[in-house]
Amino acid sequence: MFFALTLLLLLLPCAALAYIGPGAGFALGGSLLFGVAGILVAIFAVLLWPLRTLIRTVRSRKRKDATANRVIVLGLDGLDPQLVKQFIREEKLPNFSALKKQGSFRPLGTTTPAMSPVAWSGFATGVEAGKHNIFDFLQRDLHSYLPVLSSTRIKKKGKGHPFELLRKSKAFWQVLGENGVKATVLRVPITFPPEKVDGQMLSAMCVPDLRGTQGTFTFFTGEAQPEGETIGGVRQQLEQNGQVWSGELQGPDSTIPVSAEVDRQLRTVDFNFNGELFTLAPDTYSDWIKVSFGKAHGICKVRIIEIDGPFSFYVTPIHIDPAKPAMPISHPSHYSIALDKLHGSFATLGLAEDTWALNERVIDETAFWDQAWSIHAEREKQFFHAIDRQRNGSITCVFDATDRIQHMFFRYITPDHPANIGKDTVKHAGAIEELYRRADKLVGKTMAKLKKDDVLLVISDHGFKPFTRGVNLNSWLRDNGYLFLQTDPLEGDLPKLQAGFKAEPTEIDWSRTVAYASGLGGFYLNLKGRESKGIVTDPESLKIELIAKLAELKDGDKKCISSVTDGAKTYYGPYTGNGPDIVIGYSIGWRTGWDAATGRVTDSVFEDNTRSWSGDHCNDPRLVPGILFSSIPFENSNPHLTDLAPTILQMLGIKKPAWMTGESLLSGDKS
Repeated sequence: MFFALTLLLLLLPCAALAYIGPGAGFALGGSLLFGVAGILVAIFAVLLWPLRTLIRTVRSRKRKDATANRVIVLGLDGLDPQLVKQFIREEKLPNFSALKKQGSFRPLGTTTPAMSPVAWSGFATGVEAGKHNIFDFLQRDLHSYLPVLSSTRIKKKGKGHPFELLRKSKAFWQVLGENGVKATVLRVPITFPPEKVDGQMLSAMCVPDLRGTQGTFTFFTGEAQPEGETIGGVRQQLEQNGQVWSGELQGPDSTIPVSAEVDRQLRTVDFNFNGELFTLAPDTYSDWIKVSFGKAHGICKVRIIEIDGPFSFYVTPIHIDPAKPAMPISHPSHYSIALDKLHGSFATLGLAEDTWALNERVIDETAFWDQAWSIHAEREKQFFHAIDRQRNGSITCVFDATDRIQHMFFRYITPDHPANIGKDTVKHAGAIEELYRRADKLVGKTMAKLKKDDVLLVISDHGFKPFTRGVNLNSWLRDNGYLFLQTDPLEGDLPKLQAGFKAEPTEIDWSRTVAYASGLGGFYLNLKGRESKGIVTDPESLKIELIAKLAELKDGDKKCISSVTDGAKTYYGPYTGNGPDIVIGYSIGWRTGWDAATGRVTDSVFEDNTRSWSGDHCNDPRLVPGILFSSIPFENSNPHLTDLAPTILQMLGIKKPAWMTGESLLSGDKS
């Protein structure tokens, strides 16, 4: 496939080189220079292809113990083993059932914590967080105490990609390449910036949008601007002139004009996005619309929200255009361009499904459902194209709809969920079952593609449970004298905070605070010599005290924490010190609250979760295992996510590296 794509590149438009950072926008390099370089790379790739093939063939001769020609990994993020078992019993998942009879089905032990960036990193590397350095979605900046992304950061200097991947250790697809085995890696989380592989990779989680954020939607409305915070997006006021409504769409460092001419009689709207013309009716998305801000090229979709009253419409986050990527989002860098030529434009944002637009009730469940399945369809094309073209090695693709839809629709199977108040509970009551049925159809289509000596693994990184109550450990720490605000008195009892109170990390008095929470999986001690304003000199006794108290923490008469452990005893490896000092595993129903995840202190420790994001997996990992289906039987009855990397390597005849802690699930493991 690489040879065909390389030839195709010679006929393609060239990409512009760019720098991107959260909130920083783009600083574009010379597109002509980058274009010439891209063509030269393609020419050299064609010329070197025979030599590369010869080297791969020589390396492959060493693999005498291979039991598979191809290993295909179908990742279904968040698929839950209990729901799978239920629907199999009800005979609603015929393909999962057939795969189980042919090979194996087991719950799959997940990582600590049970979060996608941590879990998929464990899948890729065969090690736990202490060895791969990803402990959460977020980590705290040791100087400012503010939350930052855990998996990537902007390079301060140096050549190459402007971002740096913070995941350590080595992924199995890199080990495969070192042994002459091809790998295709499609949208596996924590692969940005893209890694060099002997094959191709399309990056996923943490690919930013064109504005440098993790996804910022725009809601254009003719109504007066509402007060209050809008999370995950911006609201733009439209100006009306007869039937025409106009506004500006914000890009990385400039805006473009947008206008919409509304015909209420025909119930259509003619849009003009800086020269890109299209007509749209209610209750449907536009195709991908190409937008440019100088030399920065993006794509977005549009959906009408209100046509009868004050006109309003929704614009997705502006994705990096895969046909003209402002920075490499794939390896080789022209791979995304070739995919665009083969299948058309596609979502590139790391978290492509816009969960915040639904949380903010800018779009409704139907709009979110349509968006998620549209992105899923794009991914299917890429996945099956790889299966049809790649004859050996490994092919790994992760599908996200299974995770995102459960996050946003889990309240429908939780009748007493606080998020159901004031929202529809009927129209999408069957959404979760339909999700699992569609996953089953995807499994069936994949099984139909299998050839002799292929092995299919269907996996999820964790399961799913309802998220009904949020817990703010910063508030608990403040109420119990471990965290202080700058407004708290130096002596005496702490005053009761007013309802609705929120304090940012910058309002915490770090000269008196000994512990603080940030992220979703635990909290930290304010250690002297580590944090910029650290004061704790005896961490061990403080940890013992906090663990004992939190183990008994109750929400009403119910214990909300299932496990609380010392991070130094939970993780092992050179990066253990970067993880939380105390690791929290919540009971089913509870999770870190929305404000606590970003380091805020609020007036209440506990609160109802009323957002549409009603399901989650940030619980005690023992309560939310993933799934493992295989087309061949496994003897191990308790597989773990970290066992899959060494298993894939062994199936392809490669010995497990000594640093991998997972164990092959095959009998006769020679590692």
